[in-house]
Amino acid sequence: MKKNIGTEEAINRWDSFAKSYAENHSEQGDLHKEVFLNPTLFSLLGAVNNKKILDAGCGEGYFSRLLAKSKAKVTAVDYFHKNARVGET
Repeated sequence: MKKNIGTEEAINRWDSFAKSYAENHSEQGDLHKEVFLNPTLFSLLGAVNNKKILDAGCGEGYFSRLLAKSKAKVTAVDYFHKNARVGET
């Protein structure tokens, strides 16, 4: 495996992994996200109702959706094409 890859190679690798990644996550993400990451992030953010939040590098958008359900005004972006398409569904 190469240690340094270019941007196009990184995009291709993430694009090929996007659907599998999304299929193995619940609405709360994977177990690690559900138990550790999500509660920590929401604790740090505090009340998100009506806050404008940018989720840069949102992946397939699971956390953006959690924020939106909590009434945040979310803008979610990701560089990888298939991640964004998976997140729209």
